[in-house]
Amino acid sequence: MTPPLKRDPVTMRVSARYEAMLDSGGDPHEWAYAWRTELNRGGFRAVDFLMDRVVAAGRCVGCASCVTVCPVDVFEYADEAPIPTRADACVLCVLCADVCPVLRPADRDLDDLLGYRDPAEDRGFGAYAYGWYARATDPAIRDRAQDGGVASALLIHALETGRIAGAVLGDVMPDDSQIGRPRLARDRHAVLACAGSRYTYSPNTLALQEAMRSKVAPLAVVGVPCQVDGMRLQQHSSIRLEMADWYRSNVTLVLGLFCSEAFTHESLDRLGEMLGVERGRIANINIKGKVVVRLDDGEVRTTSLKRYREFARPACLYCVDYGAEHADIGLGGIGLDGWTFTLVRTERGHEAFEAALHAGVIEVRPLADEPRGMMLLEKLSADKKANRPHPARMPSLSERRAQGWLDPKTYYTKGPGAPAGVAAEDGT
Repeated sequence: MTPPLKRDPVTMRVSARYEAMLDSGGDPHEWAYAWRTELNRGGFRAVDFLMDRVVAAGRCVGCASCVTVCPVDVFEYADEAPIPTRADACVLCVLCADVCPVLRPADRDLDDLLGYRDPAEDRGFGAYAYGWYARATDPAIRDRAQDGGVASALLIHALETGRIAGAVLGDVMPDDSQIGRPRLARDRHAVLACAGSRYTYSPNTLALQEAMRSKVAPLAVVGVPCQVDGMRLQQHSSIRLEMADWYRSNVTLVLGLFCSEAFTHESLDRLGEMLGVERGRIANINIKGKVVVRLDDGEVRTTSLKRYREFARPACLYCVDYGAEHADIGLGGIGLDGWTFTLVRTERGHEAFEAALHAGVIEVRPLADEPRGMMLLEKLSADKKANRPHPARMPSLSERRAQGWLDPKTYYTKGPGAPAGVAAEDGT
């Protein structure tokens, strides 16, 4: 049971200050001062502020940063959101609020701290130095992977050469291959067990807690954009406490997976109905402008992505990043079939990619071999940002329900958030 929120005077003061900043139209990079100013006064129960502004409002993306950064384990995690089961243990450190990507944008100096590789350019999907179509050269990796297996190949090479000691990944539940769970992988076998994509949400970064307890470092982290953003806020919070220092020192490679939206667990039942099969027969899902499903007997069937998108997670509205812009390397299954669209963004990303390339564990082809990949990246990134304010200024889940529009893909293009003159149709 979730403990009641404690609306003490300090929390109420922070909330009022934050609300005033949102309403003022001022610089969003200043919003964090709403809670950081309390540090000089001894801090406050940021857990209640976070639960009120983000979780209770239905704006939580489920990135789990507040869970993994808390030094006293205030939170548990269930149903894709934090639960403050030990709220009275709060030590007023304020980190949970500071690392929430829904409450604030990253500080201005994040790009410098990440070390983007020169010459970097930004074409609407984050700064990057160069890109390739890439794939693993090992057929055993490609056979397990969703597309080219680049993430798996990079991680296995880094583990086997001692560049990392562990990798935070998404695995699947033992009794359901489409429901994700976090995993700390320490060898090739564990990485391959996690290979492939799931289109339901997996809180990969919860495995950071196991890594910290077991003192497994240095680490690589693989996640979708909201998880990448939460990871970076943990590493580079201006609140310089031990938890943030640990992540900054020990997470040395972040691989970001391109993502438009994830889907609810209930969507799997609906997908089975759309295909006329039992849900348990779904062995693999891929999205290539349509939903491509491989069944347990190897048969491949397709169905409408437009219909399936009705079951997207409403929480995905609050993410405006398709290309994992703050990752060291961005990876996606767009463009050339059987290859991974790969963007190398930072010096750390370059070092890991070049080491794997020179070792012969990955191979590359120019992006010009299939220009459609770049066109898709530009379009999907633009769609993810179109007309959207920062998530803190977006409507709550209850407000969207009252409007009858939960679809995160179209809320700001055809729905209530679309520019004036664009007609809305039912988006539930």
